[in-house]
Amino acid sequence: MKIATTTADFKEYVARDDAAGAIRLLAKCGFRHVDLSMDSAFFDGSAMCSDNWRKWAEGIRRAGAESGVDLVQAHASDGCFDPGPERERRIAMLKREMEICRILGIPGMVVHAITRPNISREEFMTANMRFYRELLPTAEKTGVRIYTENSCRQNCPTYYLFEGADLHELRRLLDDHPMFGCCWDVGHANCHPVDQYESIMAMGGGLMAVHIHDSYFGRDLHLAPFTGTTSYDAVISGLRDVGFKGYFTLEAFSIPVPHTFCFCPRKHFTRNGRASDKLMMLPLEFKLRSETLMLDIVKYMLDTYGCRED
Repeated sequence: MKIATTTADFKEYVARDDAAGAIRLLAKCGFRHVDLSMDSAFFDGSAMCSDNWRKWAEGIRRAGAESGVDLVQAHASDGCFDPGPERERRIAMLKREMEICRILGIPGMVVHAITRPNISREEFMTANMRFYRELLPTAEKTGVRIYTENSCRQNCPTYYLFEGADLHELRRLLDDHPMFGCCWDVGHANCHPVDQYESIMAMGGGLMAVHIHDSYFGRDLHLAPFTGTTSYDAVISGLRDVGFKGYFTLEAFSIPVPHTFCFCPRKHFTRNGRASDKLMMLPLEFKLRSETLMLDIVKYMLDTYGCRED
């Protein structure tokens, strides 16, 4: 397996939509394969959401070529459950993101399932079957696969894609479409916890991508491996036994933890009406060192099982 990580690792150290800048920083840390976080670039005023999105994509392509970095995976922005203008806007953006992947030679992107409160599991599965079917014609046109991802009950109790069997079921509802696959997020699974090995085996050949990060005490913190309680022996054994051919893609952007991280934001200190924020975030040099260490740790993990590729 080849190691990759996400441009979101440096989202606190570059402009929110500066994926090209993040790629250059990741190259300094030794990464040669990268997951493009388009979710990070989805906001009003971003280049990706503007009429200049093709120029934005070209800047990313150029940064990868100059840095010796391949773009191998992507993470899309989110869809919308309820019908109406917002859903139409979100669907249009997801289709644009598939076109961006085509331009950059990215073979597949993760698209979260859609949900809402107080929905049953059957309603969830039916809604997502329809949602992904809206996107599959564009996947066929662009050659970019769609990967659905598991979450955890702590994040959203009505998401219902918690175990490998759940993702496999959704894929079956879509007639095992060749442009639709599964992404197994090991940090989300560890929040429950779920039997990682059995879930990986349940997805079989439908498993096309992974997100590697750590968690503990049921909290989705996106930590580096070995800073939580995930059993990586179970994960890597499962990936080997199921014949996984994708990238070992890190999604561990929280070492050090950013002060704006949604699940555990760092509190500002104010005394006598004056704010003190000198230690809200570590300097870039520490982040670069932590990323390099994380890469070395993951190399060790895969080397131990004899399954690392460059």
